[in-house]
Amino acid sequence: MHLLSEINAILWGSGLICLLLGTGVVCLCRGHFAALRSLRLLRTGWRSDESHRHSPFQACMTSLGAAMGTGNIAGVATALTAGGAGAVFWMWLAALCGTGLIYTENVLAARYRKGAVSGAVAYLRYGLRMPWLAGGFAVCCVAASFGMGCMTQTHTMAQTLDAAFRTPPLITGLLGAGITALVILGGAKRIGQFASMAVPVISGVYLLLGLIVIIRNGERLGDSFLSIFQGAFGWDAVLGGISGEMMRRAVTVGVRRGVFSNEAGLGSSGLLHSESGGDPAFLGACGILELILDTFVCCTVTALAILTSGTLGSGADGGALVLAAFRTGVGGAADILLPPITALFALCTLIGWSFCGAQALAGLTGGKGVTAYRVAFCIAAAVGACLQAELVWTVSDIANALMAYCNLPALVWLTLPDEIGACRNLLPYTLTKSPE
Repeated sequence: MHLLSEINAILWGSGLICLLLGTGVVCLCRGHFAALRSLRLLRTGWRSDESHRHSPFQACMTSLGAAMGTGNIAGVATALTAGGAGAVFWMWLAALCGTGLIYTENVLAARYRKGAVSGAVAYLRYGLRMPWLAGGFAVCCVAASFGMGCMTQTHTMAQTLDAAFRTPPLITGLLGAGITALVILGGAKRIGQFASMAVPVISGVYLLLGLIVIIRNGERLGDSFLSIFQGAFGWDAVLGGISGEMMRRAVTVGVRRGVFSNEAGLGSSGLLHSESGGDPAFLGACGILELILDTFVCCTVTALAILTSGTLGSGADGGALVLAAFRTGVGGAADILLPPITALFALCTLIGWSFCGAQALAGLTGGKGVTAYRVAFCIAAAVGACLQAELVWTVSDIANALMAYCNLPALVWLTLPDEIGACRNLLPYTLTKSPE
């Protein structure tokens, strides 16, 4: 475990954080902020195409479900505990830079998709012309799907239900695995149908509860925002000075948990959206919409609920901290409503990430072994509920970092000035060469 922690610390050092933020800025500026301007396409681009396995709305909800999991609840609470209130600011900054990343990923994924090869696997293979790097990304994505997308989710689900209803972790794991199997073994269409029904309802209920907590503790809202900005730059309100260690911790934890939540820069979004077809710029805009809803809305509501409740520093962490915060606003109803909501969020992430992993594997093997992967994914879901939390989170962070290291250089290289033309029709790039 110590060795894994050391590897994780090295991978998530300042180099990767600078690479994530820097690449995001480059992608935004290279397209003359076409990524943000493309949001206007969301008014008209939702028409379905029966030739594709997902409609644009189903793909959007599947991708949003994959992102809006326990990272928005337990992940935000963990970030506040480890990095202080300032971590929230760096989550916001990572998300702002992430708009360029996720837009570029989706545009390139749509342009280079070929047969079973989609997402980052496609543009690494056909755009960057590095099949070995595409293969490495696919392997890391499959590993991440078992870690961040599977075992982390069932573990948090088990912790939450155990604390609320004394449900044994093994029972939670088996139930989660069983429901996941019913959905994902039915194929892509069933996954899309489940996500389009479940994600809007669960998200709406959670946000409503969070807003009630914030409103009832509204007198602390100003102080909460002040603590976010002070903590972001290491300002210690108690000692009246600036702490470099406090700032370093806020930056590291905030960016890492921000990426864990919205997945910008990992290359996973393109795996989901390229299945729906449609205009590349519209698919990029869908990615930005998901990021806004995930980080700027859901994660912010969670963070403000915790900060305004005054429960940060109480000794609770993760889902228990969020539960304690929600009790200050909705009382005993939090014990009844929040655990099932957390479990359903985790279930949506399980299902969304199973599709990401299956797509990455299909791109690596030409479509072979997908059914075996889905069976193994369901088994891992049951096992993850019983594993040690620290091990699951560490393995997940390592897999995320490796995906980013494979993906980010491609986003920079494929948008170099000699590979692009003027910004036209809200597309960030006009590639001079068509995919082969």
